[in-house]
Amino acid sequence: MKTQAIQPEGFKRALQLLRRATTPSGILASVSEVSNYRRIWARDGVICGLAGLVAGDAEVTSGLRASLETLARCQAPEGQIPSNVEVDSDGQVRDLSYGGLAGRVDTLPWFVIGVCNYARLTKDQAFAERMAPAMQKALDLLTMWEFNRRGLVYVPQGGDWADEYILHGYVLSIQLLRLWALRCHAQTVDAPASAQRAGELAELIRANYWPRRRQVDSAAAYHQRAHRLYLEEHGEPDHWLATLTPGGYSGQFDALSNALSVLLGLPDKDQCRHLLDHGQRISESLPLRMVPSFWPPIAEGEPGWRELQASYKDTFSNAPCQYQNGGVWPMVGGWWGLALCAAERTAEARTLLDAVHAFNRKELQAGENWGFYEYGHARTGTPGGVRFCSWSAAGAVLLGRGLEGHGLFFG
Repeated sequence: MKTQAIQPEGFKRALQLLRRATTPSGILASVSEVSNYRRIWARDGVICGLAGLVAGDAEVTSGLRASLETLARCQAPEGQIPSNVEVDSDGQVRDLSYGGLAGRVDTLPWFVIGVCNYARLTKDQAFAERMAPAMQKALDLLTMWEFNRRGLVYVPQGGDWADEYILHGYVLSIQLLRLWALRCHAQTVDAPASAQRAGELAELIRANYWPRRRQVDSAAAYHQRAHRLYLEEHGEPDHWLATLTPGGYSGQFDALSNALSVLLGLPDKDQCRHLLDHGQRISESLPLRMVPSFWPPIAEGEPGWRELQASYKDTFSNAPCQYQNGGVWPMVGGWWGLALCAAERTAEARTLLDAVHAFNRKELQAGENWGFYEYGHARTGTPGGVRFCSWSAAGAVLLGRGLEGHGLFFG
């Protein structure tokens, strides 16, 4: 059932920022004068474009199309989709990157997700057909990155959106985005091979990222020893685990991945309740009342701290409760809220939307408001990162429209 628009001022401000970030070549990560953010980013541009789609905003929707065209134009011969592209005022590519310290893997499924959602929600099948070769190259490359041909993509450290965090191996977020991309692709361009691969991947995710005693000896268990050791040391978790490596599981709570799992229909009823309850307990314990990116944060002296300190190029941002080390992101909050909506927990989703708008309104510069900062400190609530981040606005728009009954295409 559709409801009336919620917090119209926050929604209006968020759409205004998305429009400001929209250029003829695509959607910028931020309108701030921070050079690396004034680029067409794959994941940022698609997420912002999806927000424009569900909002029915023609300008931002056109920005999604332009972003996808720019990314396709810069696709590498092997199939890589750029992490970001710098385009000048004449539409010429000045610079592009496929990743910094490591190549980006998530750009490939986000590209396919963006094309398919644009084509389905605008009813522009011709666009999907034109992008079909680029989508197939991206999906084929993901298959090659399975390496051992066992169904899961192997991801280098920093290969997903948390590019300065320490996850690597069979990172859950990448498997989920690939599943979404395969499902969308199967239905958008009538690709039965993608449908079959999606079905197989869904079962692999269910069997491997939520260790349960009854699954230990399953043929689908990717790493039976790691599965057994995790259960012996920790017992059964109450959420999907962030990654699996040859050395075992990393048990952080990854809010974005757990939200995506609900939207893709992977958890059973009890799992869905447990994971949402887990995230809600964390968010209710924090001043911003939003679920953090990864939890608990890694503190000095704990396993992973040295790797975290080394995993950046310019400035160390991942002190505990900041940035990707437990920071609170409105973008993640938007997806978490959509998961609450999918589970019919709309009262909690409305409360979360209020919190997203309240954070987006924060501004550290005197006399101003609506800073749309990148993230907030989990313990203090202080905004951090770059101002006027377009996907902070996108989180508010996606959740606001989700509460009104306007959803994305998940295949």
